[in-house]
Amino acid sequence: MRTSRPLWFLLNLYGWAVIGMSVVTAVILDVDIGWRIAVVALGVIGYLAALLVDLVSGSNLGRTGVVRLARAEQENRELRSEQARLLGAIKEREAKLATAKTANSQQ
Repeated sequence: MRTSRPLWFLLNLYGWAVIGMSVVTAVILDVDIGWRIAVVALGVIGYLAALLVDLVSGSNLGRTGVVRLARAEQENRELRSEQARLLGAIKEREAKLATAKTANSQQ
């Protein structure tokens, strides 16, 4: 059974580090509230970028997801090698047929 992780995005440490750095930067900056909101908004954008990188890299899949991904990649490699073998056999067959056809036409 598949376990549900509804709040998985809250476990991203890199995202929290980006938001934390933006909040610290907003506090350190001695400017008006508009610039502080802008800096925190950049932190939120950075958090979303960290989530996107996490999704693309597949690190949020969990242990079983990584195993399934590895099996799928292995099967993909096996299918590609089988495809290459079959294409090679087809080319050899076509070459033999072409040589047999030219031999029959010369007789």
